[in-house]
Amino acid sequence: MTINPSERYGVKGQPELRKPPRWAESLLIFLLRPCDQETIPGDLLEEYREERLPLLGHARADFWYIQQVFTIACFQHFEGGPMKRILLFLCFFTLAAITWLSVMEIILHHPGSVLRICIAVLLASQSLSTILFLIFRGKERARSLLMIGGFLISLFGISVVISILKAVHFEGYILLIGLALILQGVVTIITLVSVRGANKLSVTCQ
Repeated sequence: MTINPSERYGVKGQPELRKPPRWAESLLIFLLRPCDQETIPGDLLEEYREERLPLLGHARADFWYIQQVFTIACFQHFEGGPMKRILLFLCFFTLAAITWLSVMEIILHHPGSVLRICIAVLLASQSLSTILFLIFRGKERARSLLMIGGFLISLFGISVVISILKAVHFEGYILLIGLALILQGVVTIITLVSVRGANKLSVTCQ
């Protein structure tokens, strides 16, 4: 059982306010690799207590601590190479673009909007699931499903690009989304294959 660093390194009788948010500590420990779960939280807690808390006060020191948790967690998970960072950017881009298109479909309510919204939900689910997989180190079954999803969204992106190029009224933003879906699908497959190999090599860290 992993103990929060504020409990592990705490001093007897120390006031409660000298502890950072418990949920942030637990989240950091959960996101870190097992070999880093002792050193990184302990160093962060030391800086929080000795430097940030006297300088910033309780509320601002807590905010600083939360910022550090997410910064460290992102660095830990996306330091494995540029492909992960590219995939993360593509997933956020397509998620935002598809969400915007869905909102416009709901507002304008053009014929066939229900079908397009359903497709948008599936595409957004692929992007969101990929983001969560990279952050929380999903299981093998999830990796396989996401790779299949990556292949399917690439095919869908190709169909979108072809239809836009043949259309009478050219819509550049739809073309951009189609190209992004193609790239996201390809990068998803490449990245998840490399993640599988990296996870096998990192067993010694655990």
